[in-house]
Amino acid sequence: MNTHDDPVRRRLVDLVTRAEAIVEAMESTTLDGRWAMTAFGRYRLCALLGIAPYGIYEGDLEADPVALIEEAAGLADVLEVSLEEVSWRLALGDALRTAATDIRMVRDAHDV
Repeated sequence: MNTHDDPVRRRLVDLVTRAEAIVEAMESTTLDGRWAMTAFGRYRLCALLGIAPYGIYEGDLEADPVALIEEAAGLADVLEVSLEEVSWRLALGDALRTAATDIRMVRDAHDV
């Protein structure tokens, strides 16, 4: 996937990278390991986008990671791809929604 030429793909990668950094920050400050339940979905998402998990991120970490990933899912739905990339786009949409659901479930389970 070449994100350098496509502003929609670039925005999608930026949203996911930021969401991943936010969850990583939450994970590092939570001692009970609950965020590990989101690891597989997040790793799948990073793999599909070519993002290194647990990478260095120096941007703003004050946002809802679920909202960021849901915005990225909306972009994936309208992302124009070649015929060869259709299955990748479908897998990406699924990975985005799965990651958002996992993060929401872990977050909401501990907010009650």
